[in-house]
Amino acid sequence: MALVLNAAAPIPGAASRGPVTSASEPPQMLRLAQNDATKDAVDVVNDALDSAAEDVDAAAAEAEQQAAEAAAEAEEQAAEDAAAAEDAAAAEAEQQAAEDAAAAEAEQQAAEDAAEAEQQAAEDAAAEAEQQAAEDAAAAEAEQQAAEDAAAAEAEQQAADDAAEAEAEQQAAEDAAEAEEQAAEDDAAAEAEAEEQAAEDAAAAEADQQAAEDAAAAEAEYEAAEEADAAEEQAADDAVAAEEQATEGSEAEAADAEEQPAENATSDDAQEPAADDAVTEGTEAADTEGAAEDAEALEVPEVSAEEQAEAVEEETAVPAAAAADGDGEVVETEEGTVTEDQARASNEEFSTTASGQQAAAPAAQGASKDTDKLLKAVGIVAAAGLGAYAVGKMLDNGGEVVSNTGDRAVVRDPNGQYRIIKDDDTLLRQPGSNVATQTYNDGSTRTEVVAPDNSSTVTIRAADGRVLRRTRILPDGREVVLFDDTRDFERVDVSNLRPAARERNYDYSTSDVDGLRAALSAKNETLPDRSFSLNQIRRIDKVRHLVPVIALDAINFRTGSAVIEADEAQDLADLGRAMKAQIDDDPSQVFLIEGHTDTVGDASYNLALSDRRAESVALALTEYFDVPPANMIVQGYGESDLRIRQAGDVRANRRGAVRNITPLLAAR
Repeated sequence: MALVLNAAAPIPGAASRGPVTSASEPPQMLRLAQNDATKDAVDVVNDALDSAAEDVDAAAAEAEQQAAEAAAEAEEQAAEDAAAAEDAAAAEAEQQAAEDAAAAEAEQQAAEDAAEAEQQAAEDAAAEAEQQAAEDAAAAEAEQQAAEDAAAAEAEQQAADDAAEAEAEQQAAEDAAEAEEQAAEDDAAAEAEAEEQAAEDAAAAEADQQAAEDAAAAEAEYEAAEEADAAEEQAADDAVAAEEQATEGSEAEAADAEEQPAENATSDDAQEPAADDAVTEGTEAADTEGAAEDAEALEVPEVSAEEQAEAVEEETAVPAAAAADGDGEVVETEEGTVTEDQARASNEEFSTTASGQQAAAPAAQGASKDTDKLLKAVGIVAAAGLGAYAVGKMLDNGGEVVSNTGDRAVVRDPNGQYRIIKDDDTLLRQPGSNVATQTYNDGSTRTEVVAPDNSSTVTIRAADGRVLRRTRILPDGREVVLFDDTRDFERVDVSNLRPAARERNYDYSTSDVDGLRAALSAKNETLPDRSFSLNQIRRIDKVRHLVPVIALDAINFRTGSAVIEADEAQDLADLGRAMKAQIDDDPSQVFLIEGHTDTVGDASYNLALSDRRAESVALALTEYFDVPPANMIVQGYGESDLRIRQAGDVRANRRGAVRNITPLLAAR
C-alpha cells in the first residue's frame, strides 16, 4: 500500500527529467508529462517489487538450503553416533568374549593343576610310605641286633661276674685271715691311742682353762685401755684450756703432759689398738694355731705420731723431672691398651697370695746391690710399673724388703715403720683404657690413662714410687687437680690436731642416708687453718682422723682374702650413689679408701692384705656404681687400727672404710 501511494505522488526525479515547459503550454502536454511520471513511478515500484520478490526468493532458497544442510548434518551425526554405538557394542562384546575365554582357560588350568597336585600328593604319600617302611624295617633290624648284642653282653657279663665272684670269695678268705691278724694289731694300737688321747684331753682342758684366764686378763686390760683413752682425751682438753690462759712456759708443760699418754699407745687417737701384752700374746697364740703358716710373727712397731710426722717431713719436696713441664730427659716410653685379662675385678682373688714370709733378699748395703738382685727382691712389682729404681731408693736408705706379694712390696724403714710400694694407678687401668708411661732420667714417671669416655688422668710419681700429683681431665676439656704434693707444706705439729668427734664416725649398716651424707661432707669445725699433702694424710694417723670415717661393716672379708662378693658389693649402693653424686657436683672431691685386718698373721702380711682389701672396695665402687677411680686413693693399714681391740681371728676387724679427705687437701 505504501508503494502504491508513493507511486501516485510526483517523483522529483521524474519531473526534472521532463522537458521544461512554460505555463502557457496547453494542458495536454501537462497530462502527458504526468502520465509519463506515473509510468515511471510504476516502473520504479515494479522494479522494487521485483527486487523484493527476488530477495525473498533468495532468502527462502538460502533458508531452505541451510535447512537441508542442517538436516544432512544431523543425519550424518546420527549415522556417526549409530556407528560409534555399534563399534562400542562390538568392542564390549569382544572384551566379554575374551574375558569369558580367559575364565574358561583359568578354570581349565585350575582343573589341570588340581589334577597334577593330586597326582603329586599321591606320589609323595607313596614315597613317604615307602621310606617309613624302610625305616621301620631298619628299626626292627636294629632292635633285633640290639637284643642280640644285649644277650651277648649279658652272657659275657655273667661270665665275668662268675669269675669275679669266685675271685672275690678267694680274696675274702685271704682278707679274713689278714683282718683277723690286723684286728689283733689294731686292738693293741687302740689301747695305746686311748692312753695318748686321755693325756691330750687333759692337756686341752688345761689349755682351755688358761685361755679363759687369758681372756679375762685381756678384758681387764681392754677396760684399762678404755680408761686410758678417756684420760688422754681429758688431758688433751685440759691442755687446750691451759694454752688459752697460761704463759708460754706453761703451754710447753701442758704440751708435754698431753704427749705423754700418746707415747704409751700404739696409735694416736681413741680408735687405735692398745700396745699391751694381751695383744702381743693373742697374736702369738693365733700364729701358733697356724693362721700365718707358722711364720715368725713380726711385731707391730709402736710408732708415735711425732715419729710419723718426722718420717713424712724427711720425704717432702722431693724433686721430680716428670712434674716440670719441658724439663728432664725421657729415657723410656711405654704405651698399651688394657685388656679384660689384664684387669682384676673386685670378686676375684689376686693371682698371688699375701704371704707373710719375708723376702729372700736382705737389706741392701748402699748402692752395692745390682739391678738383678733388686728385681729378685721385688718380683712382679717391677713389672707392674714401679721398677727396681723405686725399691732401690728405699733400700739405699737402709730399708728392708720384708714382704713381696707380687703386686706390692712391703719395706721396713730403719726406724721400724712399714711402707707399701705399689702402683697407685692400678685402679685407673680399666679394660679398654689406653696407658702411656714416660720414665725420666731421675727415675720419676708421668703416666696418662685415657678412659673409654675420653676422660684422662695424669699421675706424676717420684723416683721412690710415691705419687706426687694427679690431674683429671674431663671429657669437656676441664682440668681438675686432685692433689699436688710437689708444693711446699708446713710440718705437721700433731699436738695441735684434734680428731673428729666420735659421734661423727659412722657404721655404714646402721646409718641412715642423712648420716651418710653428713659423713661424706667431711665437715669438721676444728680443722686447722692449713692444707695437708696426700703423703701426710696417708701416713700420719692423726691427720686422717681429722675427718669422719664410714666403717664399711656391710663387708666382712674372709680370713686371708680380699674378695668382695657381688651381694656384698650391692649392699654399698647408698654409699656408691652418694659418692658418685658428690663427685659429679664437684669433680675435685677425693676419697681415701682404707683397708684393715685382724691380728692373724705377721705385720707385713697384714699390711699387704689390707691394702689389697682397700683396692677391692674401690674396684667395687667403680664396677657397680661408676664412681670415678681417679677420685679414690687406696691405702691399707694392716692391724694397726683394730675396730675391736682383741687379738686373733676377729671378723669385725677385717673391714674397709671411707673418708672424704678433700677438706684436708684443699688450701685454706
